[in-house]
Amino acid sequence: MEPNVLVLDYVDVAAGDETLKNTFIYPAQQFAFQKNGLDRNPWDSAVQFKDEFIKKEFPAGSGFKATYRFTIEGAVPASLFAVVERPDLYRITVNGQPLSTAEGSWWLDRSFGKLDIRPATKGGENVLELVASPFTIYHEIEAVYILGDFGVKPAEAGFAIVPDAGLGLGQWNEQIHPLYGAGVAYAESFDLPEPKGTYRVSLPSWYGSVSKVQVNGSLAGYIEVPPWELDVTRWIRPGKNTVEVVVIGTLKNTLGPHHGNPPLGTAWPASFHKAPAAGPPPGSGYHTVGYGLFEPFTLRNAVSQHNAP
Repeated sequence: MEPNVLVLDYVDVAAGDETLKNTFIYPAQQFAFQKNGLDRNPWDSAVQFKDEFIKKEFPAGSGFKATYRFTIEGAVPASLFAVVERPDLYRITVNGQPLSTAEGSWWLDRSFGKLDIRPATKGGENVLELVASPFTIYHEIEAVYILGDFGVKPAEAGFAIVPDAGLGLGQWNEQIHPLYGAGVAYAESFDLPEPKGTYRVSLPSWYGSVSKVQVNGSLAGYIEVPPWELDVTRWIRPGKNTVEVVVIGTLKNTLGPHHGNPPLGTAWPASFHKAPAAGPPPGSGYHTVGYGLFEPFTLRNAVSQHNAP
């Protein structure tokens, strides 16, 4: 229902006369603030007196350069965007080409600007750079997200963008959508010449936060608690009936935490500080949840059960 997503959470960061390579975003944040005169990232763990941090100014030569890398295997996808938090604070280039966000173009949050990077990308390795100069208190290094019509394949270090192969029954994170957490629609048609009795959509095997059910284009309701059924009788009509079930995941797969094998339900600040120090781990090592529809849903009534093939 939405574009696939790739998270870039390792970065090269250069500030002053020092460069850190393949560094997780949390230590990269700390490094950038320290190289610009602060003990640490105050947004992470500091208390200010009045507005002492917010009003702080930095010299003209301050700042940093953050470099993110991603690989495209095969042709460049037809749709490709980068999401950068507070893009207005940076000079942004992809493979050396300057880019900016279109007004009103954002994803998840209005401060998460969305840039069309397709014209600047190519097969193989691509380099996205953010230059902050001069430094401000708002220059907090965060992950960059790549959105588009593509698949995400685990690689030896992180992931690679590959051609999309679509989705079927089963876990999305096993079908080149490991970081996707939005909705996936599953549809089937049922021929009911003479509908009788009560009809219920039933989900025998699935995992997600909630499922939205539409019948013949109308919203019938949501399935969110056992026994994982919904009465759809009022929307059934004689003849062909199209039932669509949209399984919706969560932002856990997209925003994390992804490292340190965190237990589900754990998303404390410290959960986002942990990651291997020696560069991105294999994509298979990122912690994600297996959302999806695992068996065909059914349309049931008192007389018969109609199974989707």
